Amino acid sequence: MLSTLGQAASLDSRFQVGECGRLGFKPKLGLRLIGKTKRSGNPRLVATLKMPAGGANVAAATVRLPHSEFLDQGHIRTICTRVQFAAAGGNGAGCPKGSVYGQARAWSPLLDQPLSGPVYLRSNGGDRELPDLVAALDGQIDVDLVGYIDSVRGGIRTSFALAPDAPVSKFVLDMQGGKKGLLENSTDICRGEHRAVADFTAQNGKTQRLQPALKARCPKVHRHSRHRH
Repeated sequence: MLSTLGQAASLDSRFQVGECGRLGFKPKLGLRLIGKTKRSGNPRLVATLKMPAGGANVAAATVRLPHSEFLDQGHIRTICTRVQFAAAGGNGAGCPKGSVYGQARAWSPLLDQPLSGPVYLRSNGGDRELPDLVAALDGQIDVDLVGYIDSVRGGIRTSFALAPDAPVSKFVLDMQGGKKGLLENSTDICRGEHRAVADFTAQNGKTQRLQPALKARCPKVHRHSRHRH
């Protein structure tokens, strides 16, 4: 086969882009709380998404946390406006430092180094009650991953509706705890099991629902054994 520049390529080594519908889709999500585990504590949240090689890419994702975590609106203070986010070259460069509530990192087999950057609360520009959660990833390319925050069935939900169609092997979202922690425990999270509900949609239309348990560093329970005398 000849190109317009006269270069030849064998058809048996062609670049295959068809039959995307046959690609598998098996995302894995881990959720970890770090810090205070008692009721009213504001733990740090680390969410880790892993994607197997050779599968379909994520198109959209929605994560609803269990009732053990609710949004501490008293910790929502500084918010980056959409004008500030677009200023100074965009990608959040013009946002105030106080509007940063976490960090994010994404690894892709297409890039030499992972993309990384701050996670902002940004005004949503509409009539929604809560601001958007925006991961401003920087590196070889700039990517703004926008999450819409709301509440459903008593739990916090974050929806990422427009993920770029690019292979990502790992994505880590690390949200601050303590005075800037957006999450507050409604109960002692070391008691019982607390599971989130995560719905993923692939670029080829396949879907997966996961129910990962919130993991935390809980004190060990010491069991006293009886000794014979």
